[in-house]
Amino acid sequence: MTIGVPDTLTTDNAEKYIMSIRLRSGGLSFSAYNPSEGQSFFHREVTFDRNIPYATSLKELFFMNECLIWTYKRTHVLCMSSQYTLAPEMIQDKYRSRFLSFNFSSPEKRCLTDDLKMEKAKLFFGINEDVYEFCARSLTNPLFTHHITSQLIMLKKQVRNENPNRMFVVVHHKMADVICFEGTRLLFVNSFDFEQLNDLLYYILCVWRQVGMNQLNDALLLSGEINLCTRIAGSLQTYIHHIGRMEIPAKAYLLGGEIRQAPMDLILLLVCE
Repeated sequence: MTIGVPDTLTTDNAEKYIMSIRLRSGGLSFSAYNPSEGQSFFHREVTFDRNIPYATSLKELFFMNECLIWTYKRTHVLCMSSQYTLAPEMIQDKYRSRFLSFNFSSPEKRCLTDDLKMEKAKLFFGINEDVYEFCARSLTNPLFTHHITSQLIMLKKQVRNENPNRMFVVVHHKMADVICFEGTRLLFVNSFDFEQLNDLLYYILCVWRQVGMNQLNDALLLSGEINLCTRIAGSLQTYIHHIGRMEIPAKAYLLGGEIRQAPMDLILLLVCE
């Protein structure tokens, strides 16, 4: 499968671009932009055959697309999965595998760490060993990070001066991130896999009740495919008075029109830079 990239990106000027590969179940996305050139961002989605091992499909994609292994100014590898957990910042990284093993019955063999200094915490997350080794070997100094990290960083800044408590729900394909803040204090963060919309609605209301949010005063903000978010809002408006959409940060639009096609976690990662 060939990835079409703009003519403005070549092997000769790739070192001016910041590149991101977002690894997700069943595929990945490839995007890049030149920080010194406005409106240069582009985003491409690739879907894998689920009957073929993920690492095999990844290697074949790299083999067919030389642009993936060019030397870029910076290379992000965004790992999207529900296999992560938060721990106090004083926990040493050598114990991170124990935390994943405690929370997940079949944790990935490779465990990585993101520092969440604003929460005085660390985020431990798993990634397939073969996928990690291949990316680390094929890319130039890749920066691995979990997809929830940029959301926690940017949403923390967004709620800094907000009075109502907020629940943020970012909907992906058959997975949703749920993040709750009481003022600026992080109350809850988790990612749920779901098959049916009713399952997601149940999760949202359970978490809403669990963290003690007020149905009249607090707010639910949604991000994801517009029609799906509209259905969620319509189903929950009986129970939650304030329901709205998460807005893309204004400065993200400076990157280019294709930013609208990118998932929220990738957008927030780029804005974090």
